Amino acid sequence: MAVCCKCSFDSLPKGTEKVLRHGWCHTGDLACSDQHEYIKITGRVKELIIRGGENIASVEVEEVVTQHPAVLDSAVVGAPHEELGEAPVVFVVPEDQASFELDDFLDYCAKHLVRYNVPAEVMVTDAIPRPGSGKTMRLKLREQLLH
Repeated sequence: MAVCCKCSFDSLPKGTEKVLRHGWCHTGDLACSDQHEYIKITGRVKELIIRGGENIASVEVEEVVTQHPAVLDSAVVGAPHEELGEAPVVFVVPEDQASFELDDFLDYCAKHLVRYNVPAEVMVTDAIPRPGSGKTMRLKLREQLLH
């Protein structure tokens, strides 16, 4: 059975042109495959942080950061940077804010992440904004950085 995905996009012709090109549907998802050829979605192209020419996928940094024993949750967004274009900023929900050691956390990041993925800034917060779907609301986090 053939399905025409263009039919569902007819009300948005400009958006359709961007997504459907040369018979392919360009979703904007970033992915990688493992040795067994399983595909893992790692993020979205528009969420990619470009720091001095290096591409940073927020999800990859978050996977490492949330393995820190004092971190319950995290989210990474790109912040404008004068020299590098963008720099990653991590929002962290610690298990206990009073005992969260920033220096220990940054040492952990330096040991477990490649140099350009290490967050330029750490923002401690009570919660990461997420709707019912559970996706991170990165736009809200970026707004917090700019205000």
